[in-house]
Amino acid sequence: MPLQDLNKDLYSFNKEKDSFHPHEKSQYDPTYGGVPVVSPFDEKVQWEKARRQLNPFQKRILRIALAVLFLIILIVGSFVYSTWWQNNAFHQDRVAISFEGPSSADSTQTVKYIIHYKNDNQVTLNNSEIILSYSENFQPINNLNLKFLNSTSSRIFIGNIKPKSEGSVEVTGIFYAPKDAPVYLRGAINFVPSNGKKQLSMETQTSVNITTAPVILDVSAPAQVMDGDRLEYVIDYKNLDLRRLSNVQIRVDFPEGFQMSDSQPTPSQNGSYWTIGDLDSTQGGKIRISGMMHGTDGQSKKITVSLGQLEDNGQLALFNKREMSMQIVLPILTVGQSLDNSVSDVVNAGDVLKYTVTYHNSSTVALRNAIVAVELQGKVLDFSEIKVENGSFDGLKNTITWKASDLSALISINPNDTGKLHFSIPVKSIIPVESSNDKNFVIKTIAQIDSPDIPTPINANKIIGRNTLQLKLASKVILSTLGFFTDVQIKNYGLIPIRVGKETLFAIHWSLVNISNDMVNTRVVSSLPSGTRWTGVTYPSNEKVSYNPQANQLIWDAGNITAGTGTILPPKEVEFQIGVTPQENQIDQAVKLINNSIFTGSDAFTGKDVIVENPEKNTQLREDPTVGYLGGKAVK
Repeated sequence: MPLQDLNKDLYSFNKEKDSFHPHEKSQYDPTYGGVPVVSPFDEKVQWEKARRQLNPFQKRILRIALAVLFLIILIVGSFVYSTWWQNNAFHQDRVAISFEGPSSADSTQTVKYIIHYKNDNQVTLNNSEIILSYSENFQPINNLNLKFLNSTSSRIFIGNIKPKSEGSVEVTGIFYAPKDAPVYLRGAINFVPSNGKKQLSMETQTSVNITTAPVILDVSAPAQVMDGDRLEYVIDYKNLDLRRLSNVQIRVDFPEGFQMSDSQPTPSQNGSYWTIGDLDSTQGGKIRISGMMHGTDGQSKKITVSLGQLEDNGQLALFNKREMSMQIVLPILTVGQSLDNSVSDVVNAGDVLKYTVTYHNSSTVALRNAIVAVELQGKVLDFSEIKVENGSFDGLKNTITWKASDLSALISINPNDTGKLHFSIPVKSIIPVESSNDKNFVIKTIAQIDSPDIPTPINANKIIGRNTLQLKLASKVILSTLGFFTDVQIKNYGLIPIRVGKETLFAIHWSLVNISNDMVNTRVVSSLPSGTRWTGVTYPSNEKVSYNPQANQLIWDAGNITAGTGTILPPKEVEFQIGVTPQENQIDQAVKLINNSIFTGSDAFTGKDVIVENPEKNTQLREDPTVGYLGGKAVK
């Protein structure tokens, strides 16, 4: 078929059928199935499809957006997980520390405690350590892993504690505490969680009851005492430990109204502290404290005694503690003593002691046939010279007694009546010192008064008037100033008799005798006259003798001098050399060698200062036969 006809057939329209030429039905036919179908070859469709697809740039942007979104989701997820981990991986209350050991212990016996620790968390506890705190009564011993921080705490290094793990350390030590004293051990574990930076801590504590004390400590005194009466406290102590106790000190809290007059030994500090020092196993001692008590009727007086180890900070690690109470009682018939013309309790050798004994009826009824007695105690009293007014003296018992038969005033003592009795006795001029125990002499007089009319309470002792007066004997110190030209220890030169214009050397001796009490902080002070020369020669060379040339002052620091020096011990002595050159105006005269010499010191027993003075010394030396009286006068 020619091309023209073919074209005509293809594109000719059949008006009769009002349609194209018939053709095979296809899914691409717009009339197929009555539903319009878009042809895949339709340019408009293909263009729209191409327009809806992403180009490479857009795809790149999309990929970046998706990556950013994923990163955000990852960060948020990590934060949420981290927050969850922080909130759940560690809890402080999942860390535990506890003690395992006895709840009671004997003093001086070694005890062992186990400190348990546990980490129940999901994290490690870094730089862990245990701080062990304890009362001053506990002393850790033989703990290699323990480092002392101070007297009441130590450190135990643990290191890192892994998650879900636990451990323990041992601590051994000894308690030194009074019986029934509550003591404690406190443990604190410090650590830094691996998921944190701040140090945290958990604590625990255990209490321990002490069943025995390491030191025996007893206090004895009368259960009753009268107002103004003298009494004695006796403190006994003994170390029960097998080891030595060091730096032991006893402290006493005296009751109000107590005035201490004497103590053996004397306090070392504050008037109520006694430093014992080292106390060996089974070693003990005794402290006697005497004094006067004042109070009102029925008043209770409590004394507290503490014994322990003195720490570096001045605190006392308590080993034992005792308390004791006494009651003030007032009898209806009282008696008192006083020393005439004296306000001090210190007397001297050769003194005559004049006593007045006063009695008083404080009841509302008359008391008949009273008896007054005074017992005298004292090695230094001269009983051969005692004088008693209206009474009698028993030399076997050293007791003075006044009865109604001797003194009519005692036949009946009316209510509120007061009477006085008198006696006197001298102190020996020469104090008997035969051994080192002859020191710190005390004169004690114990007065009491009784009457058959004084009632006796049911189930109680009869309360009679009693009073004690105690006096201390001051030590007698003798200072001697002597001069010698001929001397054993110091070689002197010059002319005897002394000559005008010529120097002669002399040795001056200072000698100290101390009779009955230890003396402390003693010295002798003097000065050299103008024209007298200090040579600097002294003997013994270890004595502390100093010379001030500006003031011509001479000082000998003699230190402490023991009782009995010069009696049972050699006297304390020092020698020094001086030179004198007589002048024309001193012809036929003695030349002054040294001015007045003055001794000063403190009596350790009485607490009183002692002063002794010697007059000046010149060249007329009667104690040196080579000089004598005439050889000490200057010649031309």
